[in-house]
Amino acid sequence: MIDIIKPNEFGKISSKAILEFEKQIGFSLPKNYSDFLKANNGGQPKLDTITVNIEKENQLWSLKYFFGLHNKEYWASMFSTLKSLKNRIPTEFLPIANDGGGNFYIINLSKENFGKIYFWNHNNESENSGNKFYGNIIPLFDSFLELTESLIKDVRDIEIKIVETDDEFIIE
Repeated sequence: MIDIIKPNEFGKISSKAILEFEKQIGFSLPKNYSDFLKANNGGQPKLDTITVNIEKENQLWSLKYFFGLHNKEYWASMFSTLKSLKNRIPTEFLPIANDGGGNFYIINLSKENFGKIYFWNHNNESENSGNKFYGNIIPLFDSFLELTESLIKDVRDIEIKIVETDDEFIIE
C-alpha cells in the first residue's frame, strides 16, 4: 500500500473507532481508506508528491500529511481539520490530507461519486456558501488507492546556494 514515515505516530485506531467516526459524520468510508487508517492512522508519506494531469499537462503537486483519527497535534488531526473546514467544504466531502500550503485532498462520500479524490483550493474558496460551493474543487483520482499509487518522490533538480554573511544567511 503506502509507506508512512512514522505509522501510528499519534496512536493506533481500531475498527470500532472507525465505525464510530462513520456514524459521527453520517457516511461510510471506502474500504481501502479505512484499511489505511487501521494500518497507519494518518501520517507523512515517504513519497510526498503526486503526478496529476490538469488540462492535458502533467504537474507535480505536494502531499504533506494524511490526517489521522486522534485529538493530538491539530495539524495531523482529522477532528481539528473538520472543525476548521466546517461550512467551508461541501458536506459530502472529507478532508484526508493536506499539501502544506492550506489546500486539502478530499474524498467524496456521496453515493454518486463514492471514494473519488478531489483537491480543495483555499485560494478560490467561497466567502459565504462553502458547504454548497464546488468552484474550488478539482477532480483528481477515482479512488484512494489510485491516489496512493500516484505518489512519487519529487526528484526535480533544485539547486540551492547558501551564502554566509556576517549576520544572516541568504539563499540564492
